[in-house]
Amino acid sequence: MAGFSALVETGESEAVAAVRRLADDIVVPVAHQYSGQLVKTLGDGFLLEFGTSVQAVKAALLIAKRTAASAASRPPPHLHLRMGIHTGNVIAAGGDLFGSCVNIAARLESLAGPGEICVSGTVQEQVRGRINAAFDDLGLQVIRNISDPVRIFRIAENPMPRFEAEGPAYEVSIAVLPFLNKSPGAPGADSLAETLTEDVTIGLSRFRDLRVISRTSAFRFASSASETSLAAVELGVRYLAEGTVRQRPGKLRVAVSLADGYSGTTLFSEQYHLDDEAGFSRQDALARQITQTLAGQLQATAKRMSAEVLANGGPWTSRELVLQAKALTLDTRDALHRCRQLYQTACVSDQGNPSAYSGLALTYLVEWMSGWGLSPEDTLDQAFPCLRRAARIDPLDSAVQRRLAIMHLFKGDFPMAEDHFQRALALNPNDTEAMAFRGLSYVYRGQPEKALAELDQASVRNPFHPTYFHWFRGLALYMCREYLPAISEVNKAVGLFPGFPAPHCHLAACYAQLGDRAAAARQCGRILGLEPEFSVARISKTLPFVRAADLEHYCDGLLRAGLPD
Repeated sequence: MAGFSALVETGESEAVAAVRRLADDIVVPVAHQYSGQLVKTLGDGFLLEFGTSVQAVKAALLIAKRTAASAASRPPPHLHLRMGIHTGNVIAAGGDLFGSCVNIAARLESLAGPGEICVSGTVQEQVRGRINAAFDDLGLQVIRNISDPVRIFRIAENPMPRFEAEGPAYEVSIAVLPFLNKSPGAPGADSLAETLTEDVTIGLSRFRDLRVISRTSAFRFASSASETSLAAVELGVRYLAEGTVRQRPGKLRVAVSLADGYSGTTLFSEQYHLDDEAGFSRQDALARQITQTLAGQLQATAKRMSAEVLANGGPWTSRELVLQAKALTLDTRDALHRCRQLYQTACVSDQGNPSAYSGLALTYLVEWMSGWGLSPEDTLDQAFPCLRRAARIDPLDSAVQRRLAIMHLFKGDFPMAEDHFQRALALNPNDTEAMAFRGLSYVYRGQPEKALAELDQASVRNPFHPTYFHWFRGLALYMCREYLPAISEVNKAVGLFPGFPAPHCHLAACYAQLGDRAAAARQCGRILGLEPEFSVARISKTLPFVRAADLEHYCDGLLRAGLPD
């Protein structure tokens, strides 16, 4: 146990407590998980016994990861385990183990560095190809009281993920483990489980900010629920998605969960129901819904974790700067400017990072939507070169294509916008943000009913959608003269993020059309508090309505509310 002496210097009782905590919280539970047992504690070490070499190595990998995680959450000094593994016959007597096998394992442990695992050649031969790890050959070593030299291998670090929030760059990595059929013999259950596993894996892989392990790699964990906590280590990912299919009278129930592969914590779980005779289209819709929900949960988790980067201080990599920028809510000018500065620094740090240029363009699009720019035309013109560069670096990024579509939409170039919307959805059919902005384009093109259908479909696919889905739906309802439903819809967004001017404008117009002068006046006060220079004439020059009557209808609501002309 490396670090034990330093811990003793801080206090013997604290050192003993740390060893006990390590045994109770990590070593013993993991040993039991792999059918092993703690034979005895050696003061600053442990002697463990397992039935097979594979069980011993898998347990050692998981113990190493959980020990590293525990150390990362506590102030120094830290405890780091050195581990040695050998296989052979032992003699059990008096609650202890004896024999050359024990002596060789102890020698292997002494050759390992802090946090490392050394195994004998015999163990390496037995586990090779059965675990996802590489081995460094340390050659033959002479061990005291052992006549023949022993070949020693150290488990290589590179294929084993370091336990940090998401690796050095906070990478969001996931494996979709094979969905399990819990009702053998049920017609269609096996087929549905296989289809969902494949479709969800493919669907998640369309999101460029996620690293998704191939279905083939994850397939060997089928029917291995007892080993899923180690699957993250063996597959080199942080998160695991699992699912089951069960037969119920007249329907199939699908349960899906998302877990932190290292801690074992369940981050999300949901159940879905499907009629026994549901066709392929319904199965496809279910797969899309599961995919988008998992992607949304992963992206939200990444945003929360990215705050840790900022707390740890710099210097930061380009990718870390991008993650910090993504975590900001752009509901004020100050937040927008902080976000822009992060993206600009990320672009300078790595001129080959497409997310940095795409994110920088996003700040100009948000500035246009919020009316915060001095010149709407100049604002959009600044977004274009950023998006063009991002598209050249990564032409397969659906987010870049979506933002190009939004830029053309705001410029009123609807054919170009539709072309890029189609590209974005071809690259990622589960890009519900592209669907939502496409719905907004239908509003501006005078097709609010079609916009509502598109926005409803996007909301069904993504239950955890951004709040601006509500703005867009509220505007579509306003254009349909459905003012009360529009108010209800927009209030869902305003309640969460009251700093955006646009939804307050929608509310003011709706209240004015209903003749509720007091409510309209309250919204006008909030708009002018956010934007003292607001005028209807200025906003009318930016809204790209195709039909003059639609623009007049919207501006009429704002003027009736009492906003300055």
